[in-house]
Order: sequence, then structure tokens, then C-alpha cells
Amino acid sequence: MEEQVEIHAYHGWGFDALFWSDLKKLMPGNILMKAADRGYFGGTFLPEYSDQSKVKVLFLHSFGVHWCPKEEFDQANQIVVFNGFDTFHPKEWKARSRSKKILKSMIKEFKKDSEKVLNSFYKNCFHPGKREIQGLNWMNNSRLLNDLILMNKSKLKLPNSKAQLIVIDSGKDRIIPGKRGSEITELATSGVYKVFERAGHGLPVLNSSDCWSYLCEVIPIFKKYEYSHK
Repeated sequence: MEEQVEIHAYHGWGFDALFWSDLKKLMPGNILMKAADRGYFGGTFLPEYSDQSKVKVLFLHSFGVHWCPKEEFDQANQIVVFNGFDTFHPKEWKARSRSKKILKSMIKEFKKDSEKVLNSFYKNCFHPGKREIQGLNWMNNSRLLNDLILMNKSKLKLPNSKAQLIVIDSGKDRIIPGKRGSEITELATSGVYKVFERAGHGLPVLNSSDCWSYLCEVIPIFKKYEYSHK
């Protein structure tokens, strides 16, 4: 009997559960993915692992690593972080000062015209590619704004998990520049670190094939499923 693989995926700020659709399409049908939803554009959803799942995986994008419940880290066998960060603002003084000014301005502008700010955010997210985002007719502005404010002080507390940690960064990230995922690997006892130099912040969307191919290389059960179900 095959081991059942279950993935829980947590998107970053400004997105919803559909963020993972491109990556999900590449997976064999018997890998179960449950995408969490922060509730920016609809109802919230927090997945729970099935008792039948033997291999439990976490996908975390950007701010998703901060709002994912601690219990998820405790249960996971593998944790994959895409474009993540320990703290939103860099440690280096000049970069930190600039980052704080940018976020402060973003918060101020969001209060005036939230849709304009989101559209600008998406443009930077999907640089150097392009992607149209649909479904902005209804927005939970309060939750979006509160999470923007939370990013000013949010600091990752990585649980003492025995899971395999895989951190993936993008070389052309305009949202979290400087390949900040390396900070997360420093918090763990061990981890695998990878950079896609030509990709941007929306890595799991525009570079979904590259992501999946790489994950099949470093996660044995993914590779097993990929080749046994072709």
C-alpha cells in the first residue's frame, strides 16, 4: 500500500487559495493538496491533516510562513518555504530604514485606494513575468490592512520541528529582495537552500514547473510518485 501524501499550502499577503493552482496541476492526482485561505477575498479556511496521511508536507509562500498555525509545523514531515522571511524588514540598517519607509507608505496609500495598491503589488510580485489577477470585486480591506501593519513587527518563531526544511528564494524578487530565505535556514538545525536566479516573488505561479521539478529531486516521495504515475 502506498504512503498517502498530503500537502497543506499557505499563501502570502494579497492572495488566496487559488495561488497554488498552477503548482497543483503538475502533481499526480493521488497527492492531496489542501490550500489554506487567509480570507482576503472570501471565507477563511484552515486545513487539517487526515489520519490516513503518512507523509505530511507544508508549502509556505512569503507571509504564509507567519500566519501558518504552529500545529502545522509540528505535524509536518517536510516544510517548503517559497520567498519567505524571518522579519519583513532586513537587518542591515540602510536597507531596513528604506523597507520601513516603503511599508509605511504602502499602508498609508492602502487606506486611500486599496485596489490601486494591490494592483501595484501584483505587478511587482510577478516581475519579470506578467499575470492577471481576477476577483477583486470584494476585499476584506480590514484583514489586508491589519496584516500589512503586522508585517512591521512580525518575527518568525520556527518551532523545533524534525521536518526536512527546504527554502527556495528568487533572484529577482521585488517584494522580499536580498534572498532573505537564507535567514530561515539559519533558524533551523538543518535545511536545503535553493535560489532561482531569474524568478520573481510569484515563483510558485510563474515558475511552477521549475519548482515542481526541483521538489521531485529533493523530496524522495515526490520523485517516487512522479515517476510511478506517468
